[in-house]
Amino acid sequence: MRSKKIFGSVHPTAGMTLHSFTACIWIKVTEALDKTIVFSYGTKLNPYEIQLYLSREAAVLVVGGDQHKLAVKNVVVPGKWIHLCGAWSSENGSASLWVKGELAAMASDIADAHAIPDGGILQIGQEKNGCCIGGGFDEALAFSGKLTGFNMWDRVLSAKEIAAQSGEDACSIRGNIVGWGVTEVLPYGGAQYVS
Repeated sequence: MRSKKIFGSVHPTAGMTLHSFTACIWIKVTEALDKTIVFSYGTKLNPYEIQLYLSREAAVLVVGGDQHKLAVKNVVVPGKWIHLCGAWSSENGSASLWVKGELAAMASDIADAHAIPDGGILQIGQEKNGCCIGGGFDEALAFSGKLTGFNMWDRVLSAKEIAAQSGEDACSIRGNIVGWGVTEVLPYGGAQYVS
């Protein structure tokens, strides 16, 4: 169900000041519109520090703002499980998108020398935009479908580590910023958290 009130809010265990990260998640989307948020991290100053969103059949990684993005086309199939990873490093601004454990897109000069600040909110299935006091939600952006296995690290994982994320032993691998099944995920608006 697409609703501006259904999302999961994640409270990272450690501080979030990041110069690099890798984030991986399994998704099964019912329908992807022009911008369907898989997860987002933002602060009051910049609601768009990190975003992974779907645009119809494409997956898009944003770092530091909408002008810094990397996209991979024709990877999203509604109703089918797909594993996505996005990685970024402030050194050279290198960014990559991985689909089912394989490198699908790479770029450099994406928000190079940028630091992702602490104190923001990490949300699964929605973004906190700057439209109103307290930040509003837009149901057109909401994720509709199933998400699981969301993990996040404060470094860029190796190709081998990313491949292992979508393999049989994936359940034993946990991120050090967000570890699925370990880090608290607060469901809102009837979102169901099934570990």
